[in-house]
Amino acid sequence: MNASRQKVLPLILCCVLSLSALLAVEDSWSKSYSSSRSSSSSRSSSYRSSSSSYSALPKKSSTTSSSYRSNSQGGFSAKFGKSYNTTLDKLYRQQSSSKAYGALQKTLPSTKPRYFPEADLAKYRSRYRDNPLYRQAGQDNDSWGARGRYYQTNPPIVVNGGSDSFGLLSGMFLYSLLNNAAQAGQYAFHHQNDPDYQKWRAEADRLAQDNAELKQKLNALDGIKSVQTDTSPNPNWLPPGVPASATLSDAALKSSQPDFNVCVGSENGPYYKVAQANMLPALVEWVNLIPIPTKGTPEILAKLTAGTCAAGFIQGDASFDPQQLEIMFKPFLEAAHLACNKAMQIKSIAELSSHNTLWIAKNSGSRLTWDKFATLNPELAKIPVQDAVNYEDAILKAVKNKACLFYMAAPHAATIDRLINRPELSLVAIDDEHLTQSGVYQARKLSSSDYNKAIASSWFSDNYVDTVVAPATFVISKAWQAKSPELAAKIALQLADIESTLKKAVQQ
Repeated sequence: MNASRQKVLPLILCCVLSLSALLAVEDSWSKSYSSSRSSSSSRSSSYRSSSSSYSALPKKSSTTSSSYRSNSQGGFSAKFGKSYNTTLDKLYRQQSSSKAYGALQKTLPSTKPRYFPEADLAKYRSRYRDNPLYRQAGQDNDSWGARGRYYQTNPPIVVNGGSDSFGLLSGMFLYSLLNNAAQAGQYAFHHQNDPDYQKWRAEADRLAQDNAELKQKLNALDGIKSVQTDTSPNPNWLPPGVPASATLSDAALKSSQPDFNVCVGSENGPYYKVAQANMLPALVEWVNLIPIPTKGTPEILAKLTAGTCAAGFIQGDASFDPQQLEIMFKPFLEAAHLACNKAMQIKSIAELSSHNTLWIAKNSGSRLTWDKFATLNPELAKIPVQDAVNYEDAILKAVKNKACLFYMAAPHAATIDRLINRPELSLVAIDDEHLTQSGVYQARKLSSSDYNKAIASSWFSDNYVDTVVAPATFVISKAWQAKSPELAAKIALQLADIESTLKKAVQQ
């Protein structure tokens, strides 16, 4: 027992000493923490006091500063050092600039114009077609490029509340011109009788009531204007190095460009789709591309001959005068679609006879193709053909009268593709060797995955039907090329660059 007690006592003594040491450390740490917390609180108070001396930017100042000047004032806590002060100062300077004229990156004009409706462009042309500066900009085949280059070397500014345009004139140009008092004063003298310039000056005077710097610039402009020695204003005067395109509003400059009428098919067809969605944006810098809907290739060729259209899409099997038209590219394929009422149980074009009726849209490119078929295989000429009002009417006639219909179109790209894929109709194989041996058409297949209702799909069917295809062909008038050779060259190069895009647009 005594031996056990002698062993335990040293252990108890060791634990007591360890506990005392821990309590001493905790007391020391507590004092240190209290002191540190007090010091930290003192420093935080000091920072708040210092920070409060940095005046917040007002939401709207009566003395708006320029894009390149800061109106920030106030002190900084020494704790953060010089680099931190510089960062904050830069941030507030940017905020100050934004409140004055708007962030610079937001004011840089786009190198590509916006799209404007044809009716809006017509209004500008009617009003300004005799204006020399308007006509000068219109004669520049790279007017948007010239405008962009000017503003790259002469960064523009805008004034809060200022308008973008004043009829013919660009608000951005007029406000930016204030940075050069001499040129602004001369411009004011020469254009003082211009109604559009007068509208700008009225707005600028109104905005200057709450903008001291703008008021100062306008006063400087008036001072230069009053000492001009010219005997009379020259309304065509521009500051040296300023292209006419830089002075015009976006809508005015866009309307000064030539129209490029492109003949297409119906508004539901692939020709119209690629012209509106792909070609128009690609050519927007140089021309106003206007799709002209037609009934098809025969009408397109007639309009090209008459000069109504400068270019157009025609079917690859169409004949034309190579002295009048030039092929620019063949972006995608069009397939022949022959469909019959399912109750007729016709599987191949060879099964059609004089007892059947074939409906085709009147004066369409599809009728042109069928006539070409009949030339290559005279047996097809024996099949009675009826004129439908349009492709929708042809489908209706085939469904209601147990007849057939025919059309040419790029698969997936035309509205009629969705209309023909119905349980009452069956797509019929165009497997006539007379057609492919001519070299005009190539053999292809239509799949049940695309026409799941009009093409049988089962273990006992092929899941496709044979057909023939011909390339859609984009042609341009040689007479139009001769009138605008530089512009025609730009268009040709740009369209060549987007040929693959057009194929994707029709899922080829």
